[in-house]
Amino acid sequence: MEQAFSEFHKASELLATYYGLLEREIQALKRELEEKQNEIERGREELQLILDSLPVGVALFEGDRLLFSNAYMRALDTEELVRAVAGLERTQGELKRGTAYYRWKKREIRNGHEEKRLLVFEDVTEIEKAKQRDELERRLVAMGEMALRIAHEIKNPLSSVEIFLSMLRHERKRKRYVEYALFGLKTIERIISNILTYTRPRQVMLRPGVLSHLVKETLDFMSASLDKEGIRIEFESLFDSTTWFDPDLMRLVVMNLLANARDAVGQRGRIGIRLKGEGEYVVLTVADDGAGMEEEIKKDIFNPFFTTKEKGLGLGLFIVYNVVKAHKGYIDVESKKGEGTAFHVYLPMDGR
Repeated sequence: MEQAFSEFHKASELLATYYGLLEREIQALKRELEEKQNEIERGREELQLILDSLPVGVALFEGDRLLFSNAYMRALDTEELVRAVAGLERTQGELKRGTAYYRWKKREIRNGHEEKRLLVFEDVTEIEKAKQRDELERRLVAMGEMALRIAHEIKNPLSSVEIFLSMLRHERKRKRYVEYALFGLKTIERIISNILTYTRPRQVMLRPGVLSHLVKETLDFMSASLDKEGIRIEFESLFDSTTWFDPDLMRLVVMNLLANARDAVGQRGRIGIRLKGEGEYVVLTVADDGAGMEEEIKKDIFNPFFTTKEKGLGLGLFIVYNVVKAHKGYIDVESKKGEGTAFHVYLPMDGR
């Protein structure tokens, strides 16, 4: 009995020792857990501070329930913005609300069977306003340059018209002077037509006609100026059938191509005009033996306001390109430095 009591006493002391150790371990674990919880809380607060400091709006949704939003997002009309993009299949885009512009992105987040949506909104109003100011400034500069070029372009033919009309009072060769004066007025009309076509594109009005007759009429009218500069014109028509085109716009195309060729060859040059049928197209070719173009120049010639000349608006070839495109045709350019240039205009024979 005494031995049993002694064994029990030893076991009790050992159990008390283990209990003390266990209690100290529990206290240590409890302190460690509290420290971890404090670290997590501090991390959560730091994350919240970082997210609230972001210059973009961030929101996390589960279904229609808002789980989280940062300060930037809370300052916005979150619900309205979310409704605006919720039904869109795109994952990013831009939208306008009142005078404000927003750029947004959304992403699906899956965690097991849970599915959440992360939405990010950025207010880009100031960026858009800056872009609009830059665009307005660019347009104003372009308009200023265009106005200056218009003034120079119109001044030259007006001066010629004035000279020829004054000479009519003293000379007998009235017919030739009248032709020069009319050509000057027609040049002004072409410049104004180019500007109107650029600023207010008109709808193509297709009519049946013979394109070779239109080219011949335009050549006859421009011959006064071309003959004066000693430019030789060679016109060949291998296609005189009826096709469909807008006569006013195509006359503008021919005049612009001829004016461009005239400027390229200078005095005593040669311009060749040819019409032929090719498959489903009638092909108008205007070729010159001028200086030609380098590749760097050729790739920009159809851009508006692009010109390598001291005078000119840089709208002629741009108008040609757009008129041909409106006729469902296309245009090719062959040019080599020092060997001249050829424009090939392809128009459908039946563009209806």
